[in-house]
Amino acid sequence: MAITQNPQSIKPGRPSPAIRDVAYSLDALVPGFYLWVGTWAIRIGGCPAEPGYPGTIHAPAGLGIVLPGYRVWTTYQGSYDP
Repeated sequence: MAITQNPQSIKPGRPSPAIRDVAYSLDALVPGFYLWVGTWAIRIGGCPAEPGYPGTIHAPAGLGIVLPGYRVWTTYQGSYDP
């Protein structure tokens, strides 16, 4: 389980490391529970993002669940492509 927030590492135009980890885990369909609000994230399961991973989540808050067998539920309903 990871509860993270590190405002010193946030650069303009880049998501926080915690949000990058959530985005990566959701993109890679890594089983886990994900909750994010602003730059805060709770990740149970999942994995850290690979270095240089540019992804982000385009919603200020949300919840996502990925189960084995690639079953995905998320509150985010917008386009994943900017």
